[in-house]
Amino acid sequence: MAQLLAGVGVLVGSRAARPTGIVLASACLVGQLMFLSAFPWWSVATMALSVLVIFGLVADPRHVPGMRV
Repeated sequence: MAQLLAGVGVLVGSRAARPTGIVLASACLVGQLMFLSAFPWWSVATMALSVLVIFGLVADPRHVPGMRV
């Protein structure tokens, strides 16, 4: 639920949503390490997706004019 609210906040342009999304994606990335031995391919795929989410939230949104963030 927190990830959903952070995603909506990023789309709306909230300042607190980007750091919240980074923290939640980082927690997901670390949490997938517990399942790496049981589900290796699924864990690696989820970890890669978490890295892409973190990159997307850290990168500067230059393509959106008038962005509040």
